[in-house]
Amino acid sequence: MAALKKSFEPRDGLLIAAAATLYLGYLCLGHFSSPPDASVHAQKLAASRLAQQGMAAVKADKLARGIPIARTSDVNETGMIGLRYSGMTTTLGVLEAKRTSTHPDFAALTVDLMKQCGAQPGHRIAVNLSGSFPALAISVLSAARVLDLQPVVIASLGASMWGANDPAYTWLDIAQVVQEQTEIRTGMAAVSLGGADDVGQDMDEDIREHLRVRIMASGVPFIDEPDFARNIAQRMSLYLADGTPACFVNVGGNLASGGAKGNYGALRPGLIRSPDEARTRTGGLIGAFLELQVPVIHLLDLKTLSLAAGLPYDPVPLPEPGSSGIFHSTHYSRAYIAALLAVAASLLAAYVWFGRSQKHTYSIR
Repeated sequence: MAALKKSFEPRDGLLIAAAATLYLGYLCLGHFSSPPDASVHAQKLAASRLAQQGMAAVKADKLARGIPIARTSDVNETGMIGLRYSGMTTTLGVLEAKRTSTHPDFAALTVDLMKQCGAQPGHRIAVNLSGSFPALAISVLSAARVLDLQPVVIASLGASMWGANDPAYTWLDIAQVVQEQTEIRTGMAAVSLGGADDVGQDMDEDIREHLRVRIMASGVPFIDEPDFARNIAQRMSLYLADGTPACFVNVGGNLASGGAKGNYGALRPGLIRSPDEARTRTGGLIGAFLELQVPVIHLLDLKTLSLAAGLPYDPVPLPEPGSSGIFHSTHYSRAYIAALLAVAASLLAAYVWFGRSQKHTYSIR
């Protein structure tokens, strides 16, 4: 059987032109790019170094108090990894994610995300912290400090496995040490127990009472409201007391953030600007701020978040501040890319049009 052969048609040149346009455009892309802004780079590096100082202060304080660092779980000896289980442990946790969160460059990532939200010096931001990720909390507050933002912080003490779940050393202790020994401001507008119903229903009773006493002694306003709607209302009244914040930053996955039926597994980490971008319906604080058209920075699902941002997942040893991909991103001209794609699309459209024209001509014959 003779092989079928297709002769070259004039319109095939349009396909070649489209391919050549994209290829040559790709080769020239570097001429339409710009390196990271030097001032932003400096801010990101300052935030990462400040976060590193905060975590170092916590480690030193733990050692001074005789609290050992479990080198089998905290392999980088950061002092930021808690217990596998205690009477205040609220949920399961992934050890590799907790170790990843100790990378100080998460502060640099937060700087980027806050800038994308349009946060400017002096702006207020709403922050919800879970005891599950104390290192991330330090990174967020470090970024806020470097950017001269005014965080309104509400924290919950309950923590998942490997978080700040040592009853003898909770987020209250971490916040005090960081506040006293670094430039990071850790003041809180309120604190709750966290856990089931946000009132520690899943904690050991004696631990729950111990934490209540600690909170009352701290002088920080205590949110102790099991009714979900009223709990959220209390929090929102604090966040919105002086106007709408520039963004809402959520660290961890406590009840108040995602709602009683929040689907954290489907919720996209990073910057979320609308309910559609969230990829799932969510109640709680995240849903409330999205309805107010306030952008949300959601810091959870550390594997997805770190890999997307160019940060290593569960690195050993822990890299130094400024070493991750978040510091080496290149910004390409959107106008150039759009023009390139428009030319290629026009050539492909012309190819299709000529093909239809030829088919119509043949059908008439």
